[in-house]
Amino acid sequence: MTAEVHNLTVEKGASYEQIIRWTDDAGAPINLTSATAKMQVRQATNVSTVLFEASTANGKLAIEGSAGQITLTITAAESAAFDWSFGKYDLEITTAGGLVYRLLRGTISISAEVTQ
Repeated sequence: MTAEVHNLTVEKGASYEQIIRWTDDAGAPINLTSATAKMQVRQATNVSTVLFEASTANGKLAIEGSAGQITLTITAAESAAFDWSFGKYDLEITTAGGLVYRLLRGTISISAEVTQ
């Protein structure tokens, strides 16, 4: 399976929620019960500094197992604190059996806030 390219835009100072559904070729949800997920944003793939991290461990990614759904949540306070405007990310799922899949990859752009 190849990671799907999905570019994100987050509005600085606003709450952000992105729902991702993982389905098979027939459109049926892939069961993610007991799976974990992790997403990191970096300026480039070869840079060690992490600009933002979301995971099931830190509560920024939530999994609804049987629905095959992953929800990314960034609070308004978190996005307001972003001191960067562009990065690259990927989202990996680790199944209960230990298999790791890179589900998504792409860019994340921060749209500047006017109202403060």
